[in-house]
Amino acid sequence: MNRTLYIESLGCAKNRVDSEIMLAAMVAGSFKPVSGPEEADVIVLNTCGFLTSAVNESLDRFLELATYKNPEKGQCKCLVLAGCMSERYQENLLSELPEADAVMGTSDYTQILMVVNQALVSQERKAWFSPKTGYSEANLEAPRVQSTLAHYSWVKIAEGCSNMCSFCSIPALRGGFHSKKINLIEQECKALLGSGVKELNLIAQDTSSFGLDKGEDLWGLMQRLSSLDGDFWVRLFYSYPNLYPDQLFDLMNQDKRFVPYLDLPFQHINDRVLKDMNRKITEKELMALLERAHNKLDRFAFRTTLIVGFPGETEQEYNQLLNFVESGVVDHLGVFPYSDEDNIRSNRLDGKLDEALIEERCQRIMEAQQEVSLAKNQKQVGQIQKVLVEGTSKETDLLLEGRNAFQAVDVDGVVLINEGHAEAGTFAQVEIIEAHPYDLVGKILE
Repeated sequence: MNRTLYIESLGCAKNRVDSEIMLAAMVAGSFKPVSGPEEADVIVLNTCGFLTSAVNESLDRFLELATYKNPEKGQCKCLVLAGCMSERYQENLLSELPEADAVMGTSDYTQILMVVNQALVSQERKAWFSPKTGYSEANLEAPRVQSTLAHYSWVKIAEGCSNMCSFCSIPALRGGFHSKKINLIEQECKALLGSGVKELNLIAQDTSSFGLDKGEDLWGLMQRLSSLDGDFWVRLFYSYPNLYPDQLFDLMNQDKRFVPYLDLPFQHINDRVLKDMNRKITEKELMALLERAHNKLDRFAFRTTLIVGFPGETEQEYNQLLNFVESGVVDHLGVFPYSDEDNIRSNRLDGKLDEALIEERCQRIMEAQQEVSLAKNQKQVGQIQKVLVEGTSKETDLLLEGRNAFQAVDVDGVVLINEGHAEAGTFAQVEIIEAHPYDLVGKILE
């Protein structure tokens, strides 16, 4: 293993799983992973292309990585551009980015070793794209090398999306919805738990639709995972609210390993805007789902995402959204300004809003949610919570850091631990002693 490899993943956690698939294929081909691009013979950048801002970030990072082809700075002999940005612009990238030795889309990650070897041997620059986007069974079943901290892992249960929201390009970039079989997910999760993983984070573009293309369903998957032995957490992400199975509320009550964490992207609350977004749901139905959760669960965390400034959004419709946030129902919120991309259907709608107005509206909602989050966190002071300890804090090596059942990795706040000790990757009982808008502070009970 004398050839070295550096893979970097941008964008969402689903992208990270794809990078782990590529990493496994390259390791099987006798490439040695290294921690920095300056040490790598081969560099692979797995890009995001969902929004123009993400494309720009991907391009900027690509050009930074390209400098390692200069012998004075690095030793890179092959630079591969992969992922959603590549899928979005395809062959044009070879002519526009001469630094790229190969370009790959979103369907051929298992072929990364062949792509790299061919580029190294022939030195011929080439674009690799399947005729149709979307994962094959081989992609969904491909082995991967875990790249996260050892105690948690992302588990991709499906690829693509068939919801056709007017603001979203995922079906074009990733193809239609395609589930992984329950037995394969069960095997993967069992192996991860056997390796020491304590948190299984289930992801897809729409986890609520899991299995419907295979004669299975999400409820069946969760029941199967409930049969696994051990002390661990299961956390479900990206659940389209239309099809969320209420049985999961009962499961969260019966099996505390299934954390009461509802990640339900609402995107908006006004019926007209929801219709133009093609969300196939109404405010009444969205609020009814939250009411059923409150009736079933003593406590849960509700995370959602909202899009502000969708074409035609009036001041009244925006105020309805702001009032929803100010009401305090949301625990964790992601707010995104509408981005008028050239490959989405909402691009053709009238009533585009000024960018400055959209940013101002976003800021008001973020400020409102900050007040809500602080109030919710203050109510947790004095509670004793089960916390998954992650190790030394990212902010200072004087503190430990962990997450409770209501905090998801990467997107929510953390529990900063200023007293007591526990090993990374273990659960500890922590008393919450202080609250901030996003983070909590606690001490480990010995």
